[in-house]
Amino acid sequence: MTQADIRRHEREQQLIKIALELFATVGYENTKISDIVAKANVSQGTFYWYFKSKEAIAEKVIEDGRKRILKAIAIGYRNSKASVQESAVSTSYLFEQIFQFAEENPYLIHILLKGVHTQPLLQQKVDEIKSEMEIAFANNIERAKQLDMLNHSVDSKLQAVFIMSLLEGVLSRWLFSEQSENHPFTDYSLQEIIEKTVHFEFFGIFGV
Repeated sequence: MTQADIRRHEREQQLIKIALELFATVGYENTKISDIVAKANVSQGTFYWYFKSKEAIAEKVIEDGRKRILKAIAIGYRNSKASVQESAVSTSYLFEQIFQFAEENPYLIHILLKGVHTQPLLQQKVDEIKSEMEIAFANNIERAKQLDMLNHSVDSKLQAVFIMSLLEGVLSRWLFSEQSENHPFTDYSLQEIIEKTVHFEFFGIFGV
């Protein structure tokens, strides 16, 4: 990659980062291209060199997030049989990748969790990501059934919905709730939150 290619990539990533922050903090509708370029300290012509419209940069933001999240979930697809404890460890690593991604990309997670309901086409893409995440989790569960790690009567699709609901709820509370002294996550590190989330997924409220 030449120095010119590196500079173009860095400029594109700068515009994406700024657009994402504005979409999440002031709203997609309230964000103008002029706001993005002003914060990036570039001309509107520079913006159009990379993206043909605000919708185009939003689609790029969502698609990049989709690829990274699905890649993280794919970690949980097993090639060989494992014990429950080994599965819990690998799931902990999977969740760790997702939580770290969320910590590094809170504005993207904000859009994925809160949606872009004023823009049907963008909202459709957000909904598709969630659907693909459920399918990916269901594929992991189906694979575990094939390896005789789970009872074959387990409904993979339903379990995937439960996992998604748990993940969305914990991420939302962790990232977007005001962190007061009474907040349930106040006394826990990120790693501890991940471990407790995975433990609940595997063993439930009774721990059995």
